[in-house]
Amino acid sequence: MSFWTELQRSTATRGATPLITWLSDLGRIELSTVTYANAVSKASNFLIAGLELDEESSISVNLGNHWQSPVWLGTGLATGISITDTSAAITFGTLTALKTWTGSAEEFVVVSQDPFGMPDKDIPDSFVNGSAEVRNFGDYFAPTWPFDPVAISASTTGSELTWEQLVERANQIASHYEIANGQNYGLHGASDLITMLALQVVLPITNNSSVVLIDQANPAFDAIMKQEKLEQIVPLG
Repeated sequence: MSFWTELQRSTATRGATPLITWLSDLGRIELSTVTYANAVSKASNFLIAGLELDEESSISVNLGNHWQSPVWLGTGLATGISITDTSAAITFGTLTALKTWTGSAEEFVVVSQDPFGMPDKDIPDSFVNGSAEVRNFGDYFAPTWPFDPVAISASTTGSELTWEQLVERANQIASHYEIANGQNYGLHGASDLITMLALQVVLPITNNSSVVLIDQANPAFDAIMKQEKLEQIVPLG
């Protein structure tokens, strides 16, 4: 069963149930399963119709613990385009990351870190403003090519995982952290690609979990700690 099929199942069964919550000094954003699926659909259409990527392409997502991260990671899994932390056809990153970017403008898409996803301003004309462009695409998406169970969904240096292998790895990570089916858990900071995919995207969809992305410089901030206790969040990392 592909990620896209799992996402449709999750949308049908969980609907408005919170899937991803983003907590930061700037506020709180909550994405239901339906909202997440709509965001992934729009972004996936942007990848295929806007950026003209295909099944031979690859993407890199460097958005840390912002709620945009699981959305853009989800586009790779939904479209069947491989996600990598090495050399990628397209990198999705922040305006801050753009300042140190050494590749070509065609290889970098700027994604806003605004709490509500409002597009960044002052982006050089040669670069793609992803948060602005994605708004031009519809929220109905159908995979362009059939699901290939042996296609690589994620790759790192020395490791390549198909979707099924990624799910298996996610289950191992869940077992390591003792994450039960349907459990809420919180993430402080980013991690390696496979762990990030597992905790930000795969487990929330396949394990009926809810993830809280804690995105701030000081994870000991009193208000965040109180929120973790109130919502019975199990903090990880």
